Amino acid sequence: MLIHRWQRHPALPHPVALAIGNFDGVHRGHQAILHTLAAEAAADNLSTALLSFFPHPKSLVSGEPPALLTPLRDRAHWLAQCGLEHWLLLSFTHALMRKEPEDFIREYLLPLRLRFLLVGDDFRFGFRGRGDFALLTRFAAQAGFRLQALPTVQADGARISSSRIRAALAAHDIAHARDLLGHDVTFTGKVRHGAGRGHALSTPTANVHLPANWCLPDGVYVVQVAIAPDDALHWGVANVGTTPTFGGRQRKLEVHLLDHSAALYGTTLRVHIRHFLRSTRRFADAAALQAQIRQDIADTRFFIQQEQQHG
Repeated sequence: MLIHRWQRHPALPHPVALAIGNFDGVHRGHQAILHTLAAEAAADNLSTALLSFFPHPKSLVSGEPPALLTPLRDRAHWLAQCGLEHWLLLSFTHALMRKEPEDFIREYLLPLRLRFLLVGDDFRFGFRGRGDFALLTRFAAQAGFRLQALPTVQADGARISSSRIRAALAAHDIAHARDLLGHDVTFTGKVRHGAGRGHALSTPTANVHLPANWCLPDGVYVVQVAIAPDDALHWGVANVGTTPTFGGRQRKLEVHLLDHSAALYGTTLRVHIRHFLRSTRRFADAAALQAQIRQDIADTRFFIQQEQQHG
């Protein structure tokens, strides 16, 4: 998959079948759109493309970045897994936010050599959301591209949405979040040097800094870790948070791999969240923390055993 930071109209090699949206999480609803997009593109020899806004529009509206399921690197991974060919990241500015929907179509969509446009059934765009499917239908007839709205994908009688998945994570229901996503919750980052406390506690950790708006709640989790370049998966236990026992302020992910001892500094990891163990808390001293870490490792091994027996 090619990622285009849209400073000017990207020169794509073929006419496109296009979807529009931020696709946070790349959940089952998004996957349905991408699979339909790929089928339509294949029928007419088109390239598949997704147009997303960066930063997220809510960042400009509220002044703060919204909570995200998937930062850009992880979203790119899951979009590529769905077979998307081109991801177009259009810089979202105040000028773009005020653009009328008719102008947005003329200036941004038609120059892509648009032949097929696929949107969700609730899609709105342009200044104050004035653009809708009826407007797109008029332009499709004039410009000669095909248009389709895909019905909402549901699970258990309710719409699958990024907000619903964030709510599941807030309730520590990792299994439900994974079911709605259709894949694991992940975070990808490069291992940085830490304070060395893990070695001192006989549980060395790989430390990855986290953005403040990644929506996974602080806590201790069973994880699987894909280590570049071969992406082989290794079981581990991870702490997500700010190490309150030692007065830490940087939110980070500290993962202890159970059966892997090679140095990981500078390596890129993709951490798959598999199970919630407990919330973070402050311990009286390092000895109390060490005892809890031993229990966390034992609980992790029990979870792995259960997974292997039922997997």
